[in-house]
Amino acid sequence: MKKYRFKQLKYILSISLLLIIVSCSDEDKFPINYDELKVSGGAFASELSTDGSTDIDREDPASSTFTKTYQLNSLEDGLDVTKVDLYVSFSGSLTTADEVLYSTTDTSNSDAEVTLTVNGELLLNALNLESSDLDGGDTFNYRLALTNSEGEEYSTVSANFDNQSADHTFSSTVICILSIIPDGEWVIQMDDSYGDGWQTTTANGGSGITVTLSNGEVFEVGLCSPYETQSFDCVDEASSGTSTITIPTDITSAEWYFPGDFYGEISFTITAPSGNVVASYSEGSAAGIIALNLCDE
Repeated sequence: MKKYRFKQLKYILSISLLLIIVSCSDEDKFPINYDELKVSGGAFASELSTDGSTDIDREDPASSTFTKTYQLNSLEDGLDVTKVDLYVSFSGSLTTADEVLYSTTDTSNSDAEVTLTVNGELLLNALNLESSDLDGGDTFNYRLALTNSEGEEYSTVSANFDNQSADHTFSSTVICILSIIPDGEWVIQMDDSYGDGWQTTTANGGSGITVTLSNGEVFEVGLCSPYETQSFDCVDEASSGTSTITIPTDITSAEWYFPGDFYGEISFTITAPSGNVVASYSEGSAAGIIALNLCDE
């Protein structure tokens, strides 16, 4: 109960803060002074959307393509940003590669938006790598750099401005996409560092990890929350528990989805029938598709 009361207090404080912000004038809503922003980062990009999986398939890099669309922000409403450079480096178990320029996009007539496209084969070409240099769990690491009409470049930016956040770095994980998913028992080890079950999508509970198979079968696993009744068969353990799902033969795809970590307390691992740990997520991981490292399966 102690934590429950604390969570409700956080909500009350959050609502109170929201009411204060709403009651302020437009000028008071901006948490960053533009003059200060000019010094620390006079132009920044805030992500609007990601289309496609950011994972890179080791077995067929050319088939791995995704796009990211950004809003450009600056003293001139982003209209003075003339180009966006995308840099990439590689960190792997077999080799590494220093940062290189992957692409340059002219944004002088972009209406303050830019869409960047990343392809696995082009990444390898830019970094002078071969697919044999890749292993499951390796990462491609990206950095944005914005240049304005004065020739000033802004890359290392940390800002929150008018509900826009700047994060000029992201990454891709190397995976192996198999035509047939290994059948047998998959073990999900689940933990909660506070010791009161999982709160994924809400302060009181929420959904669990879902696994959707190509035959339409859906599994859902998680630790039960004491603050609400879950709609699935959760594990009634507060701090740590294990679920097992059985994937039958001839399954061509299995989508694993993590709904989120509301309070930054959830961690889990997924072990394949082979005994290999194919996913390991730490506390505070964002919601999204779970990338399984099946390269050794």
